[in-house]
Amino acid sequence: MKKLNFVFAVIFLVLGALVAAAPYSFAHVCEVGEKIMKCHWTARVEVFLGLSIAVLGLLKFLSSDANFQLGLNFGILINALGVLLTPTVLIGVCGMKKMHCHAVTKPTLIVFAILILVSALAQSLSIWKKR
Repeated sequence: MKKLNFVFAVIFLVLGALVAAAPYSFAHVCEVGEKIMKCHWTARVEVFLGLSIAVLGLLKFLSSDANFQLGLNFGILINALGVLLTPTVLIGVCGMKKMHCHAVTKPTLIVFAILILVSALAQSLSIWKKR
């Protein structure tokens, strides 16, 4: 059980860091010009959510208690839903489909969110079955 907790902690730490880094590096949003676009605000929210997921991943190293792990997974699930909903529903990205934020950033964040959601659910089910 402890090895599985370690593996999931690393997964959440890495995916959280990738979510936080993506909007300003490999899946960058549009540059701020005369007008601030929606993708700028999406990027700021995603940095916060990614760092939150990474911190929760770090906290998973502290204890192997099942209830503690389930509580952290709940927090990770909520943050992952935020990662998924921010570029799609809550704030969005630029309207033009050829813009980098629409073509690259949004799909990248969606994939990361799905990976985080599936990982958190898988660990939660694993913990729940062993209780």
